[in-house]
Amino acid sequence: MFQDETGFTLHPRLGFDWARRGERLHVPTTSQHHTRLILSGWVAPLLGRYGMIRTEHGNREGFLAALRDLYRRLRERQITLYVDGSGWQKGLPVREFLRTHPRLHLEYLPPYQPALNMQERIWRRIRYKATTNCWFASLNDIWDTVQRTTDAWTPRKLQRLCNFT
Repeated sequence: MFQDETGFTLHPRLGFDWARRGERLHVPTTSQHHTRLILSGWVAPLLGRYGMIRTEHGNREGFLAALRDLYRRLRERQITLYVDGSGWQKGLPVREFLRTHPRLHLEYLPPYQPALNMQERIWRRIRYKATTNCWFASLNDIWDTVQRTTDAWTPRKLQRLCNFT
């Protein structure tokens, strides 16, 4: 399994899209870059399962909240979780959590290798499908759109996104 965090701002992410000949695509914006929706997600490509939570910050507390969510959702499984090795994914609080949750084991991916983390592929697809060329009035609107997008995915689609087919 793989885990990673990401953030979305209220400033639209622009990408290619269709427009009538002679017209330009117009995407409204208020240029708000500072307010961020922080998400922590995990994917289990072999199982075709996925989970995501909203956290206050991309920090150790958010990471521990994601681990608790993952541990609760996969009660019946031994979990080997691959993470990118950010500073907040290490340290005494994380070691203590792992000690008290014996079904969970962390493995750290090599530094600067985001292509090895399957969760990065999930984030890329969400950004492309759910948020590119879209203006959102609030962070809650982004959260709702991201949830609707991922809720529609089948286990087979998750496996395909992770190249596990």
